[in-house]
Amino acid sequence: MASLADTAPAVPPRERSTVRLLGLQLQFTGHEDISVPVPPSATTSAPFTVKEGTECRAVIRFQVDGTSVTGLKVVDVRHREGAELGGREVALGDFRHGGPYELALPPERVPNGPRARGLYEVEAALVDGEGRVLDRSGYRFEVRRDWKPLAA
Repeated sequence: MASLADTAPAVPPRERSTVRLLGLQLQFTGHEDISVPVPPSATTSAPFTVKEGTECRAVIRFQVDGTSVTGLKVVDVRHREGAELGGREVALGDFRHGGPYELALPPERVPNGPRARGLYEVEAALVDGEGRVLDRSGYRFEVRRDWKPLAA
């Protein structure tokens, strides 16, 4: 998988983002459903704690400010202790001017086991069909063996 750094540069100012990321929320299923709003990338966020093996679903909210956007996808890249672990790409489709749009991505499991515990950093980006990064956000979380309530 290509790194976000390898994708085409952000849209030039005159073509300013046709898509704005309005929110990114992580929903964890455990003893009870818990949602964690992810702050914008300009905000330094403290990591939150999740139990290993928990199911997680990302929900993104975005708005199309310019003309329509084609081939929109969300790309995330994950790091642990400075090493890139990979990530995933999820095709979202084509969207007309307007919104806000809200889409839930397919669920994933939080890594499990002693080697999976620790601090993770994730950078998520909205990328158009031409490979241009339209907007991005990042967050950090810590995987632990024991369940700890998540602080929003």
